Amino acid sequence: MDIITGRHNPTFKTLLGLMRGREVMMLEGRRLVEDALLRGLIPRMAAVTADHLDSSGEPGCGYVIISEKLFAALSDTRSPQGILAFFPLPWAEMVEVRSLEKLVILDGVQDPGNVGTIIRTAEAFGFSGMIVMEGTANPFLPKAVRSSMGSCLGVRIARGTLDDLGHLPHRIISLVPSGRAKLSPGIFSGRVALCFGQEASGVSEEVLRLSRDAVQIPMQGRTESLNVAVAAGIVLACAAGSIQEDPLRSEFPHQR
Repeated sequence: MDIITGRHNPTFKTLLGLMRGREVMMLEGRRLVEDALLRGLIPRMAAVTADHLDSSGEPGCGYVIISEKLFAALSDTRSPQGILAFFPLPWAEMVEVRSLEKLVILDGVQDPGNVGTIIRTAEAFGFSGMIVMEGTANPFLPKAVRSSMGSCLGVRIARGTLDDLGHLPHRIISLVPSGRAKLSPGIFSGRVALCFGQEASGVSEEVLRLSRDAVQIPMQGRTESLNVAVAAGIVLACAAGSIQEDPLRSEFPHQR
């Protein structure tokens, strides 16, 4: 069993280059790697530690063995699990996403953790497609992947433009601080695309002009705003019919 231990080893340098680049998605941990392999994704490279091989066996794809110290240099987690793999970015084509019934649009959501959380929530409530607009964090960054708990592999995600949104066969419904529509399951019938905007400024004016409806979240307390991922969770659950219309109308805060 040959174990790579030197930082100047050509194979390790290749792994390091992949980790620093933006052309691949790094999945770390046995569950995420196995999930990707079961979905038919083929890694460009995979690395494991000797301890991981001893405890979990071979990963089901080609791999190299590296020392714990070198693995820590590649790992993006506080407690490395001993296996990581680099996969091609699984971007979907817009034509595929357009054909899906329920979509989410992210319009400039900048925090990868928020992006990943929204992806996970979208999959949980039956939204199988997503469009990310310019200014949105890459949904395949390590932090976004971890936050999505692998849902980034199940939701079909495409990069989009205003022109793409203008040609969607869906009703675009945007979350805004003072929307015309009251949050209720009935407004989400049919083919809809729910749009969530940038953490500070919300949905852009350009996307609002393309929106069929604008919805607001009624609140009873003094809280001025909600984290965008929390707000998205409320709206997605309502869209899925998981919560009932709230008769109370109070202040309608902005996302944060």
